[in-house]
Amino acid sequence: MLKNKSLVIVSVLVLVMAVVAMGCAPAAAPETPAAPPETPAAAPETPAAAPETPAAPETPAATPAVVEKETSYKSVKYTDPTYNFSVAYPEGWTAGEVKLQGGVFYAKGEGKDLLYIAVRPATEFKGTANVFLADLIKLSGAAFTPSIDSETKITLADGTEADVIQLSAAFGMAKAAITGVLKDGNAIMVMAGTDPKNMDIYKEIGSTLIIK
Repeated sequence: MLKNKSLVIVSVLVLVMAVVAMGCAPAAAPETPAAPPETPAAAPETPAAAPETPAAPETPAATPAVVEKETSYKSVKYTDPTYNFSVAYPEGWTAGEVKLQGGVFYAKGEGKDLLYIAVRPATEFKGTANVFLADLIKLSGAAFTPSIDSETKITLADGTEADVIQLSAAFGMAKAAITGVLKDGNAIMVMAGTDPKNMDIYKEIGSTLIIK
């Protein structure tokens, strides 16, 4: 009986010691939660492509300015708005009435000097110029027929090639120079005359013709 009591007491003591030991053991550290997965760095934005610079429009080649011919005389200019040409004639010559077929301008100078500009349908220059002068002579009341002294070509200030026909009438007592070009089915004719002593001036007037 004593032996059993001792056994019970020992068993109780062992149990108490076990309980005490468990109470003194340090509490287990709480588990550290796993770190959230790292968010991958966002890929750098691709910079927007720079807008294309529009090609600069081509600058049209500049049309070279026509340098008007210098004259030996002080001049004024006749400009034709219909056929787009101009002629520089001596200052002091007075514009008058145009009566000739196809005539666009008439001016009278001192003495016998005169200027007549006409535009007539034509496919060749020489024959048209000859008829033009013959009609002018008839208009003046004379009856003689002009004859051609010479035919040459010149280059005008605008680069146009022009014909120059020099004519005589009344046995050389009257002379004229007809300068002109064929353009768009017409002959543009600049006739200056009639004093033989002034032929240089007459030809010079014709050489001032500029086709626009």
